[in-house]
Amino acid sequence: MTYSSKILQTVLRRHWVVTFILLAPIVFTAIFAGVIAPHNPLQTGVGPALMPPSFKYLMGTDQAGGDIFSQVVYGCQVALYVAIWSTLIALAIAILVGLPTGYYRGAIDEILMRSADVILSIPSFVLIIFVVVVFGSLIGVITLIIGLVSWPTLARIVRAEVLSIREREFVLAAKAVGAGSRNIMFDEILPNIWLPLLPAITLQMGFSVLIEVGLSFLGLGDPNTSSWGRILWFASRSIYLGAWWGVVLPGLSIVVTILGFNLAGDALSKYVNPRESRR
Repeated sequence: MTYSSKILQTVLRRHWVVTFILLAPIVFTAIFAGVIAPHNPLQTGVGPALMPPSFKYLMGTDQAGGDIFSQVVYGCQVALYVAIWSTLIALAIAILVGLPTGYYRGAIDEILMRSADVILSIPSFVLIIFVVVVFGSLIGVITLIIGLVSWPTLARIVRAEVLSIREREFVLAAKAVGAGSRNIMFDEILPNIWLPLLPAITLQMGFSVLIEVGLSFLGLGDPNTSSWGRILWFASRSIYLGAWWGVVLPGLSIVVTILGFNLAGDALSKYVNPRESRR
């Protein structure tokens, strides 16, 4: 093994470093998109059509003369908006479902977990497409739908953690002093499930970005936003003319973002489970 390959392996093991390198530019770009982007992402005719990357057009132009760099910059906002809000929606439902099912068990557990099984049995992307076609493709609607479809996986994790924590000494002590079930669930159990839940949260954020990109690529995204999927769909119509930059450069943004979220989940998993970090 060469010295350079050893350095590369060391860097890749440090998931936090790689995650920061990948996600920090995406977050920074999303926050300061209005300053970074030189043009309106939805504006056409800002330059000649299908211009390759240059100093004036950093990522080239599309077949309508739109600046691809500006589109990709504002696409960071769309990606993070969908990732954060859809995950928060899924997490809120997961907690409301997973806490009582794990704590009370019995009939409540059976009803809610079988409901989760029904949703999990349906391919999520197909279900999301169906709902988007029915209720519309505004970015807020898409975000809400992704959150409503994604909660069962998180709910199962919450339930499993609650089943484990409910038998621990500090919970039994709270019951012994007369604490109510609501106080035990939200004051004693809930604060102790966050650490094991964090890896799944970051993975869910990457999944949400991928779903939104897929919907936009299929023409089901919000036409009023500059989604990375919409950029790819528009660029795919001119790829046969040799305009590779319209597909490759936005595609790299998608890969970097999803890879960053996945590495964040992997890093958190190793932090939660010390045995994994020794491998």
